[in-house]
Amino acid sequence: MPWPAELPLLIRVLPLAIGAAVSPVVLVVQLLNLSSPRRALARSGAFLLGCTLVVLLWLLCAGWIASLLPLAQRGPDPIAAAFDAMFALVLSALGQRILQQPRPVEPRPAPAGVMAPALSGLALMGCNLSSLVLFLPAVQDITRAPLVGPAWWAAALLLVLITLLPAWLPPLLVLVLGARARAVLARLSSWVVPRQRGINASVCFVLALVLALRALARV
Repeated sequence: MPWPAELPLLIRVLPLAIGAAVSPVVLVVQLLNLSSPRRALARSGAFLLGCTLVVLLWLLCAGWIASLLPLAQRGPDPIAAAFDAMFALVLSALGQRILQQPRPVEPRPAPAGVMAPALSGLALMGCNLSSLVLFLPAVQDITRAPLVGPAWWAAALLLVLITLLPAWLPPLLVLVLGARARAVLARLSSWVVPRQRGINASVCFVLALVLALRALARV
């Protein structure tokens, strides 16, 4: 992939990918899987698999829909502006809804075995609307850019990896660092749990503003 030539695309997509990765619930549940006294890494791997299947489904569906749109051209892009404005409104509404919800309780560990964490990953990521709303315009940007073959897959898989960061990074740290990583992740969980609502709402509002500015710039 010609990274210098595609640098503007990466600059547009990276904030959306990072926003899609900010998913406190996914992170906390994965940390609970890693705190299991038995088969912790296996359970976290099953949870990661469930999350990955959902994100790949997002990628295939969003990529197919975006492929039906014309390629992006230099200058005004009313199609991208309309999508950005729509997603900005959706994120604003989602942020307001998050703030109006009662304070979330700490998730409970899934039942024993690896099937339950896999199903939990499918359900949690499938209901993760804030990540989905940020993932969709990122896929649209990638697909409507003049990328074909390996270049498209390289950009798309980079987006998938960043989006799934809270699902794959904790088990990787535990695998590499062992007990030291577990202690750090436990402290991170205790900090994130009471702040889940504020984190999610803040991400929605900040990225809604980014998308609104992008929409204005593309008119």
